[in-house]
Amino acid sequence: MTVFAITPARGGSKGVPRKNIKPLAGKPLVQHTIEAARACPLIDRYVVNTEDPEIRAVAEGLGVETQSRPEEFWHDNTFQEVDRLLQWAVADLEAKGARINVVVLLYPTSPLRRSRHITDCIDLVLNQGFDSALTLREDRSYIWRREGNSGQVAPVNYDPAKRGPNQLEGWNQWIENKAVYAMRRDLLMETGCRLGGRVGFVEMSKLDSIDIDRPEDFDLAGQIMELRQDGRLA
Repeated sequence: MTVFAITPARGGSKGVPRKNIKPLAGKPLVQHTIEAARACPLIDRYVVNTEDPEIRAVAEGLGVETQSRPEEFWHDNTFQEVDRLLQWAVADLEAKGARINVVVLLYPTSPLRRSRHITDCIDLVLNQGFDSALTLREDRSYIWRREGNSGQVAPVNYDPAKRGPNQLEGWNQWIENKAVYAMRRDLLMETGCRLGGRVGFVEMSKLDSIDIDRPEDFDLAGQIMELRQDGRLA
């Protein structure tokens, strides 16, 4: 069984310009994902997919294979477009002789994910019978929704009359954190979606789940890394 992992890294970004090569704790953002991927023993082949020469130079400077993407994938980073990119990347490598059984998606915007999170996600698909898997973090938020244009709101996931310590028991509410996705190759290529069939998950902490989207996310991630390096945070 061959495990192929890919990091899609565009040169353009809306929230933080050039964020994939912006320094975080002394390294380009994308390097944190590269290092986590290379430390995972279950990945057989890993590529950084990009249209950007600076990102390509960072990856290749670290000894990582790169893959150029077609122009149609230069500008959009929606869930569906990334799944289309995954399909294209797999087909491109297979046309050149690669054999792929499991596909792993690692966004460059999750610098605090650990290699064990990647390993555990892959293991669910590779050895435990799941068709796909992803990382999640537990969420215990009391969620409300707006009711039309009346200004009225209504609770979504709890009863205000029963709110209290017991409300949190068996909460069973999780948030997709976009850190790791693993899937059977056939599931991706046949359905065009990274998630489906029997879906497993790996839990990550709230701190490890930080997704870099805004300038303040860089600041927070940097502070967490500094505290961990000093041994003041696990």
